[in-house]
Amino acid sequence: MEQQTVIEPSSADLEQAVGAASTDELVDDVTRYVVVNINHNHYGISTESTVELMSSAVAHVTRVPHSPKFISGVINHRGTIIPVVDMRALLGFEPQTAEADKLKAMFEKLKNDHIGWLNALQDAIYTTNPFSKATDPTKCAFGKWYLSVMDGTSPMSAMVQDDPILKNLFDRFDVPHRNIHGIAPKALLYKEEGDVEKAIELIDRARDTDLAEMIELFDLVFKGVSASLDSMMVITEIGSRKAAIAVDAVSFVVDCVDESIEPLPDTADNTEFLSGLVHQDDGTYILIADLQHIYNIACPQE
Repeated sequence: MEQQTVIEPSSADLEQAVGAASTDELVDDVTRYVVVNINHNHYGISTESTVELMSSAVAHVTRVPHSPKFISGVINHRGTIIPVVDMRALLGFEPQTAEADKLKAMFEKLKNDHIGWLNALQDAIYTTNPFSKATDPTKCAFGKWYLSVMDGTSPMSAMVQDDPILKNLFDRFDVPHRNIHGIAPKALLYKEEGDVEKAIELIDRARDTDLAEMIELFDLVFKGVSASLDSMMVITEIGSRKAAIAVDAVSFVVDCVDESIEPLPDTADNTEFLSGLVHQDDGTYILIADLQHIYNIACPQE
């Protein structure tokens, strides 16, 4: 028997796939998990305890004074007030808003890098100062980061590849970025030939076209990534208790043979709310959430 079967429905069918997970659909030694993403890691929550999937954008979360950091508040779910468990906070990760803030700061720096690059080139045209900035578009800070996203080695790679709109925006960076770096040899040659005016015209044109396009793309990418950071909620139930588990995203559903679930290695960190892991065929793994323990900590029985 195969160790696991991955079910990758469309977003419209994902909840149906989760809701269809009744115990008589699976053999005794197989458990179905809804796989969620938290801080770029995959976690499995047994569908036996999963009631519903919903976007946090449609849920009105009411803050509760003096609640633990990992309780975002409460929501009204079909007439029942239930706690919202922030899995990022529970597992010790930064909130997604912090990721967005870091991304915004990084984009501002990358914008300013290229504004400064053109300013330095202009300075080299007007003065005797040498131009020492990178002329190879793959060697500047943006170029290195951009390559890491496109070649799959950045934490953002999966997000970009899975979102056609973001992928299109990233593809559009390539031409204006190469154009900007490509003007340095031409402008410096114009200076050597004594045509400073033509060199400055080249730099000004790059500011008005290629740099302006890159700045617009940075803004569009930030808006797109920020929108994708809207969290999801997995409504769960154990006995008479119910809780909304806030995660970054819901990815897919997988059937795992129980014997394929391995114990966590002794060297693993932050394992209090995990019960094991299962390796996937592509070399990645899914961490299995210990929902019972999460309930005992986050919403104990009265």
